[in-house]
Amino acid sequence: MKRTPEPAAFPFAAAAAAVMLWTIETVAERQHIPFTTFADYLIEAAFALTLATGVLAVVALRAAHAPAPGWGRLGEAGALLYGLGQATVLVPATVTLVTADELPLPQALFLPGFALWAAGTALVSVGAYRAAVLPRPLAVLLPASFVLMFVLGDAGELATAATWAVVGVRLRAARRRDRAAADHPARPEALSETPSSKDE
Repeated sequence: MKRTPEPAAFPFAAAAAAVMLWTIETVAERQHIPFTTFADYLIEAAFALTLATGVLAVVALRAAHAPAPGWGRLGEAGALLYGLGQATVLVPATVTLVTADELPLPQALFLPGFALWAAGTALVSVGAYRAAVLPRPLAVLLPASFVLMFVLGDAGELATAATWAVVGVRLRAARRRDRAAADHPARPEALSETPSSKDE
């Protein structure tokens, strides 16, 4: 029997990558530009990994919500912008990792990338709230974690990690409920039973 991919794996991977980035940043304290230590490479590699896994996580989030009423075009647009924004930021991060320096042209992509990311986060949050596949307070956590990522500095990665971890847990729970419903459908006779038939 062919197993379908577990959608919760991608949010869990994004959470793990964010924790790894925070850990490396905490231990290394600061990143040198141009790179002078191995820790500088580790920080940039971990940052790139958080972006790549973040794209996969929002793909999983979109897959879980797309069939639900309420997600609609707003959610679809949000998922597209979110993924495109992180992918755009991933370009200068990758260039910096390869060249060990921040080159001016790739760095210019950060601002539009973060703008797309922010817009996508807001729209995904609205779509997820309307679809109600996950608890609605969790939909509010998505834009909140994006803001905290900037407000808290390095510690903001923990907010991102916590959000994706909770999303992963809830997606896994929803997947198990769907499987249980598919394995144990309601009996037709139970559905057709009426109070009058019981009295006869």
